[in-house]
Amino acid sequence: MTSGFPDDYFKRPTVARLQDHLDGGTDNYRPDRDFARDLITVAPWLPASVRVNRTHRPRVLACLAREYGIDQVIDLGCGLPHADNRHLPDEVRRMVFVDADPGVEAHARMVLAERHGTVSLRADLEDMPALLAAGPLVQLDRGRPVGVLLHDVLPWIGDGTVPTVLAALRSWLPAGSVLSVTHATTDMDPESMTALTRLYGGAGIGFRPRSGQQIRDLLTSWVPLEAGELLTTASWRRPTHLHPRFDHSHAYAIFASPGDRTP
Repeated sequence: MTSGFPDDYFKRPTVARLQDHLDGGTDNYRPDRDFARDLITVAPWLPASVRVNRTHRPRVLACLAREYGIDQVIDLGCGLPHADNRHLPDEVRRMVFVDADPGVEAHARMVLAERHGTVSLRADLEDMPALLAAGPLVQLDRGRPVGVLLHDVLPWIGDGTVPTVLAALRSWLPAGSVLSVTHATTDMDPESMTALTRLYGGAGIGFRPRSGQQIRDLLTSWVPLEAGELLTTASWRRPTHLHPRFDHSHAYAIFASPGDRTP
């Protein structure tokens, strides 16, 4: 390992660089581009899905700031910084970008230095106690609500880790906080999702899309803030639902509160 990067880091695809390439970015390498072609072969809608998820983020930040009065936010599994990262709502005064990928953290430090109130942190969701004890999170005001983005993260971590992550967050978050989740789903194109899971697995990357009911079950201890049916990422807070033919998100968006933290 050199300078914090695994020896094979630039020789194999990574999720963050794949997402960057699928979104039209340039912070990626040949292994990412070659593998992305295979992914698109079985799921032609994948680039559109990545773009939908990325454009969902600024709408969520605006909602957190203007409807819930939240001005401090943690972006867990933030991925490579996009131009959108530089245009946060004025009301967001503190933003902590967290990712386990050393390449993401290096880019984040460079890009996010341009905006006052943003900070990056390299941390792994596999070790929630260490993450929650890190300086940038300790410096947040836990006497006030905190927003947490968990966008396109849960499908990439192990089944045994997801409950631990959610339970740790629920215990740590102050009253009035809001969790925003997006999660790839098998509900819309199960055949393609199965093929994607198989391809990712062959590359040593665990990918776990879930049904809407499975996603609800993960969040059973949380209080949903938007009643009714699960909304796709593309249709969340839209005046009308997209026809399934034109909804390429293949993911659900959920807003939830930690509630009173009773067992």
